[in-house]
Amino acid sequence: MIKMSHVLTALLLTTISVAHAETANQPVSQGAASVNKNLSNDADNKGLQNASERLKENEGKVAEKRADADKRHADARKEHEKHEKHEKQEKHEHMDKPDHDKMERPAKPERPVR
Repeated sequence: MIKMSHVLTALLLTTISVAHAETANQPVSQGAASVNKNLSNDADNKGLQNASERLKENEGKVAEKRADADKRHADARKEHEKHEKHEKQEKHEHMDKPDHDKMERPAKPERPVR
């Protein structure tokens, strides 16, 4: 049961990181395309120039956040694998104990003869 929860947790983290990475790409690239299209029509517009600069800054911030998220994901994966390996060792150590005997059931009391 513990292994299943670890697998589900890893799957959930992977799904979240993939979904987060996909949604992060769309707004910046969509905004950049729109600003570039409008800048090609009106190159002297200071508002569009400012928006273009801010989009470049935002792309840098998004790239930093993605790198940080990827690093955290990799660290979590390593920690998970280390923990899983440790659990397997503990399980095998528990099974190898020579003095680990099962408890015997108490004897049934005898009934008096009728």
